[in-house]
Amino acid sequence: MVVALHAMVVLAVVLLAARPARRAATLVRQPPVIGEIALGLVVVPVLTTAAGPGLVETALPSGVTGHLHTIGLAGLALYLTGVGHSARPRRGELSPRSYGRLLAGSLLPGLIAGALVSVWVVWRDAPGERGTAPTAALVLLLAAAFAVTAVPVLARILTDRGIADTTEGRLSLLVAVSIDALTWLILTCALAAAAGSGRQAVRCAAVIIVGAAVAVALRRLLGRKAVGRLCSRWPAAAAATLGAVAIAAALATERAGLTAIFGAVLVGLAVPRDGEQGPRTQAVRSVERCGLLLVPAFFVTVGFRTATDGPDGFSWATLALVLLLATVAKLGGGYAGARAARLPTGTALRFGVLMNTRGLTEIAVLQAGLSAGILSSGLFLAMLLMALVTTAATGPLLSFADHRFPATGALPRSASEELSHDKA
Repeated sequence: MVVALHAMVVLAVVLLAARPARRAATLVRQPPVIGEIALGLVVVPVLTTAAGPGLVETALPSGVTGHLHTIGLAGLALYLTGVGHSARPRRGELSPRSYGRLLAGSLLPGLIAGALVSVWVVWRDAPGERGTAPTAALVLLLAAAFAVTAVPVLARILTDRGIADTTEGRLSLLVAVSIDALTWLILTCALAAAAGSGRQAVRCAAVIIVGAAVAVALRRLLGRKAVGRLCSRWPAAAAATLGAVAIAAALATERAGLTAIFGAVLVGLAVPRDGEQGPRTQAVRSVERCGLLLVPAFFVTVGFRTATDGPDGFSWATLALVLLLATVAKLGGGYAGARAARLPTGTALRFGVLMNTRGLTEIAVLQAGLSAGILSSGLFLAMLLMALVTTAATGPLLSFADHRFPATGALPRSASEELSHDKA
């Protein structure tokens, strides 16, 4: 009981502190979510420097941060349910073939970039730069780290900039969710290679397949007229039930070894659209608003957990290579995939910029690699700096793209023609 009360007090402080942090981010032309991430990253070092580790252990014991993380995760699940509901492309917006091109452009160059960096690290053989795990684990871990796009941070940026319902907003989120599921599977393979066991990788693959099948079945159930009438009659109960299902799905996929993001977004995708004033959409919007109130706790508390043991093995040359390949792979690859899908130049550029958003998902991947001994603390630091730089660059690059290529809000005729060709 005492721990729960302590957690609620810290939660209130976190939510209050997040407001000026968001404001500070906007003043330097960054998305507000960057302020929340920065707040979480600097709180522990600042408190430790100012008053020593004893104050941190008293103010933020593991039990309290655990409760906060659970609350933040619940808020994230509710928020991403609404985001997932909006992420589906509109009818006629993009063909399956074009979606495949978007996914390939956003995923494959990142996997290749990760493999190249692993070759660089092994070839240099610098003291302390790589971890103690086998080379196969390093290759898989870096491939996942370079390919990933941070769904939570991306979703917040889309919301903050008011572009969640644009072509690039919907498609970037949908592709990011697909990449997220695949990269967590690759991460699991990396951890299995480090531990010498492949059972968890098989389990994650099964979760992806079963989760997709359940989402399809749930969509058919929720599409029935009787469900719509129930949502109209008891809107509060409908929203509460949907929220409970979203949180349960998020926790289930996380405990199965995948990511909570996957379960929450699947629930959002499973809810049929019935117009802006439809009862199902209204239930989703209510859930999303509740999640938006709590989601700062997720970003801040994940920042609490981000720390390094020191820059042993850190290399400026490796950092420069990491930044170059990361940007070329995700921004350039996303742009090339979007152009191959026949999206307009401005839309393709914005899509590539959004794909380059790594944020906390990247940090979670890196922390898993550090804990498993795959990454050294120096290589972890280089990758962490890359994640922060690429995420911070999203706002300015989007502003440049908006200035250079104003949004038109429509697909070119060639994309629609391709869709018709695929259907034929």
